[in-house]
Amino acid sequence: MNDLLSLARERRALLAELMASDPGAVLDAALPDEARRALPAQVQALLEQPVAVEGEIEVLYEDYADGHARLLHFLKVFDERFALHFRAAPPGLLSGTAVKASGVQLDTAMALESGESILTLAAGGGGSGGSNGGGPAPSPSVLGAQKTLLILVNFQDNASQPYGVEDARSLMFGTTSNFYLENSQQQTWLSGEVAGWFTIASSSSVCDTTTIATQAKAAASAAGFNPGAYSHLVYAFPQISCGWWGLSSVGGSPSETWITGDFELGVTAHELGHGMGLFHSHAMDCGATTLGTGCEAYEYGDTLDMMGASSFAHFNAFQKERLGWLNAGVSPPITRVVTDGTYVIDAYESAGTGPKALKILKSTDPSTGQRTWYYVQSRQAIGFDGSLAGNANVLNGMLILFGTESNGNSAYLLDMTPGSGSSIYWDWKDPALVAGQSFADPEAGVTLTTEWVTATEAAVSVQLGGGTSGSPTVAVSTDRPSYTRGQTIYISATLTSGGYPLVNASVSFTITKSNGAVVNRSATTGSDGIALYPFRLRKQDPLGTYQVTAATTDNGMSASAIDTFTVD
Repeated sequence: MNDLLSLARERRALLAELMASDPGAVLDAALPDEARRALPAQVQALLEQPVAVEGEIEVLYEDYADGHARLLHFLKVFDERFALHFRAAPPGLLSGTAVKASGVQLDTAMALESGESILTLAAGGGGSGGSNGGGPAPSPSVLGAQKTLLILVNFQDNASQPYGVEDARSLMFGTTSNFYLENSQQQTWLSGEVAGWFTIASSSSVCDTTTIATQAKAAASAAGFNPGAYSHLVYAFPQISCGWWGLSSVGGSPSETWITGDFELGVTAHELGHGMGLFHSHAMDCGATTLGTGCEAYEYGDTLDMMGASSFAHFNAFQKERLGWLNAGVSPPITRVVTDGTYVIDAYESAGTGPKALKILKSTDPSTGQRTWYYVQSRQAIGFDGSLAGNANVLNGMLILFGTESNGNSAYLLDMTPGSGSSIYWDWKDPALVAGQSFADPEAGVTLTTEWVTATEAAVSVQLGGGTSGSPTVAVSTDRPSYTRGQTIYISATLTSGGYPLVNASVSFTITKSNGAVVNRSATTGSDGIALYPFRLRKQDPLGTYQVTAATTDNGMSASAIDTFTVD
């Protein structure tokens, strides 16, 4: 027994070390249930445990001034907090999402296979509907005034004030707010207050963000502010031992951001982008080719995006669409391309209601139905993009990136002039497809050619080469052809796009009774592309033939279908 216990303790310590550096090794080493149950109870208590736990996910980005970042995930279960470590790609979910996590637990850490190990739960719990069997992940759509409280704090052992209160106010509610106002086509801006400077009890030699936040909010409350009335809380303080420049939750209610050291647009707008629900804007580098095998992803690779390597530029079209700044409501449209032709788009930064980008289907995941899209945009030296002046490649070409719906952490800029620079840094200074050049993706059946570019508009020729356009289709049916009063009718709508299930799509059901009365309801498709609506007949409902219509709008394209049933 002593030998067993000694081995179990040694094994536990090794797995604890591997949890953060190699979670896949922890998963591989996890004992099967049968082997675990065969061991003595004292030994079992020292072993990892397979778990499936419901809670609230917390997502945080650490951004370092030297150009590297860490994306952290936690699961909050009542008063416990578990660190989540993924073997493969983590989920692109926002802080505050209700989830069920399945993996291997050791102390307060869990190893998980990938984002597919995270099930988003339906509202109020449960696992019906949604992209992976649970409920739809929350949207990061951000419109209107964003109430923000900036709290300035320093420490008992470092009471310095590296910038003035009015300077901080001007940067946050002037420059940063104007950045968001311009980016969003006048739809989003910052409003709020600056609290502090406050000296809190923490030490500058300790990087304890939870304590800093708690003490900062307490100091602000004591000064008459109400932190609970704001959607975004920003804690700014002198340089301390954390190492990173900015830390922020990805989404959250409220979002929380920590900034240490220099206080400038490159960190405020970037971290608030995280707070509003954005991940980083990456680049995909494939060596001597634009797109191929053996490619390498760069975390901040989009050199023309505030969420990438830029400290001034507009968010890309994938990011703006996620925020509801493009292709939603009164926002300027993105043109979805489904047929060959030449398409004209506005300069990306310009005001007006013209289309700001093209969106073309790249691929559909056969297992999940999630679609990846190409985005095409024309950037000019306008407003916060003014620093593009002098970049002939960008000003005379088209930027092409791709991103996957329902996964915010999937935006990748492509390099249309691969190998043009002497280093990775210089190679990404000219990523655009200039007039007269073409880019082809044979697998997707897509060819793009930049026809011409002016200071206000640009034209792109698109050939789909017989590839699927991804137009939505709808089929609707009931579980039986006839019913009696008091019974429940189970109506199902099956949505597809390009032959694949259309995942996490909204379906509108309209039931027209035999007397002309109308009932309207909506539902969301799951991973199989099916949305279900149970409709219960009342005792006073009329007899006769009823009609049910299912309709959807997917990226500006509509489809519907009709079925009938009788009530005898």
